[in-house]
Amino acid sequence: MSNFSKKLQSFSGINLDQLNASASFLDRIDTKYLITKDELEWMLWDFENDFYVLTIAWESIFSYDNVYMDSEKYDFYYQHQNKEKSRVKIRTRNYLDSHLAFFEFKQKKDGITRKFRYQIPLEEHGMMTKEAKGFFKWVHMSFYWDKWPKISPSICTRYSRMTLVHKDSSERLTIDFDIQVKDLRSKKSDFIELENLVIVESKSMSKKCTSKKVMKSHKIKKAKSCSKYGLWLIYSGLVKKYAIFEDTMKAIAEIKKELKKD
Repeated sequence: MSNFSKKLQSFSGINLDQLNASASFLDRIDTKYLITKDELEWMLWDFENDFYVLTIAWESIFSYDNVYMDSEKYDFYYQHQNKEKSRVKIRTRNYLDSHLAFFEFKQKKDGITRKFRYQIPLEEHGMMTKEAKGFFKWVHMSFYWDKWPKISPSICTRYSRMTLVHKDSSERLTIDFDIQVKDLRSKKSDFIELENLVIVESKSMSKKCTSKKVMKSHKIKKAKSCSKYGLWLIYSGLVKKYAIFEDTMKAIAEIKKELKKD
């Protein structure tokens, strides 16, 4: 049992149905923080009294496998890099422990993230099937009313995740660690491990939330321009321009240094 698993035993649990009923937040304000594993261990004590932990079959840490889709020139990435007001991410997500998979369309505009998804068979994970293309075109047209780009699998990410839900349903936290990323467009590529990096993402309808207070008490600032998809592309060497992500890359480099010190 990991140290994180032991600490989560002191949390009250919430099941998946309760989470979806109280804190699904398909439209929300997203705020990300980059921390180390040691920092997470201390912060879990601060979250314990105010948050439930998602628990399924007595487990609270789960494995995820994501496949992101993009155009040949990574247009969705450059929407962020070029500071466009409206940005899109397309992926399939495989919840490995629950044996469930979804096709997802995420759009972010004016600080608000909207997510649309439908369940797919496990064997369609990482694929742009006829149904996936139709769903993508339909949602894309509802936002932009112009020609949709041709997209295909670009990056695979794997990680462990714990999910915390505020007891008053005002906030949900996803905490990702043991992160790996792989370029799917090169047969020679292998998974790259982002050791010691923990990404905490707050999903709330208010900027005044508990996690913000906790992070401030630990002198942790929110990450600037921290698109996880963008970071994966940069680490895989697939994009040449990433000025908007430089502060985030420096923060991750510092987290790596902390690991070497140990």
